[in-house]
Amino acid sequence: MDGVKFQVLGFRDFNRKSDNKRLTILTAISQCTPADNSRGIFGNKSTDFFLPDDKVGTLTVECIGQEFIPEYSLGGFGRPVMSGFVLKPWK
Repeated sequence: MDGVKFQVLGFRDFNRKSDNKRLTILTAISQCTPADNSRGIFGNKSTDFFLPDDKVGTLTVECIGQEFIPEYSLGGFGRPVMSGFVLKPWK
């Protein structure tokens, strides 16, 4: 995701039905990359990010419109997992 800028469109706080665990999903928009264009995808696309457990419920309405920079680390079996994020004013 190098060079891809995400802008926050909105977020949802909810409880998962199976175990009532609290979750937050952030929805962000980004421009399509040349790789997307080669697959026939043009314009903008939206992406949903599940926030890490320690960041659930921390977003406010003021976050909408800001730049979203996800931070990843390696989880179980060497898979990347979001470990945090940074929000900063959109430029």
